[in-house]
Amino acid sequence: MKRIRDKGKIPEFFNNKRYDEYYKNCGVVKLTHEIQDRQNTSYHINCIFKDDYITPITDDDLKDEKFITVKCFKTIDGKRVEYTPPPRTIEQIINDSKASYLRWIEGRTEAVFLEHPQLGRVPNMKRPLEILPRILWDTRPYIQPIKEMADDREIRAKYAFRGNVDAYDEYPAISINLDFSDDAIIADVKKHLKKLRNQLKQRPKLLPPKEFIRKFNNFRTLQVIDVLLWQKLTEQHIEYDTLAEFLFPQGQFTGKQLRETIIPFAKKLLNSRSNESAYLFYLSDQSSEK
Repeated sequence: MKRIRDKGKIPEFFNNKRYDEYYKNCGVVKLTHEIQDRQNTSYHINCIFKDDYITPITDDDLKDEKFITVKCFKTIDGKRVEYTPPPRTIEQIINDSKASYLRWIEGRTEAVFLEHPQLGRVPNMKRPLEILPRILWDTRPYIQPIKEMADDREIRAKYAFRGNVDAYDEYPAISINLDFSDDAIIADVKKHLKKLRNQLKQRPKLLPPKEFIRKFNNFRTLQVIDVLLWQKLTEQHIEYDTLAEFLFPQGQFTGKQLRETIIPFAKKLLNSRSNESAYLFYLSDQSSEK
């Protein structure tokens, strides 16, 4: 693995100005979609490095009607002629996959549209194309502190694409007598919560919402995640002190803090099953419901 000790050799598309400009008005809902995109990308990048990433095509595959082959054409003497391209090696396929995700990382902070002198507003081809609006495919986990009843049709309709709704709401976490006043119910929940925490000796591990988002931004979490993905794809490693100097030129964090605090936090958010990821998605839902 190649090690980078000179911050001048860090790719320019990671510079702070690009990220600060692109994400300056980014709210918590947008942040969760950005994290979800990176979780999906991280999964696919990790697959590239697995031994079974490429499976050979068999004769049975070619006979299967569901197996799709792409026809290729080229122009010869003004005529469009079908041809069979030479087979790509496994190494070529893997390198093409890596190059595809590298383009994704490089174009992540590019503007979605550019102004063309003749055509007006046109899509920026440096940025990965989003075929369908993400709001239609909101598959973030359904997360709430207190589970809701399984027959809540409104919840099921609202979170139609959330894959864990069935598993999450199999039973209510608590039973509440609504004849009591709100103040009485809240006071009783607080009392039992205090007893439960003392019994299990478990304190809250996640920061209050505003502090959590402030930490997310101060750590330059999206930027750090993109650097981690780039390092994985290129099999390079930027020295911690060098990366800290690049990301935090005012000395806000050292290489030691980057290694021991910031990168572990970023990696937890890359894990869709982590508490940090679930908490961010929860904050997103709370924000979108206001």
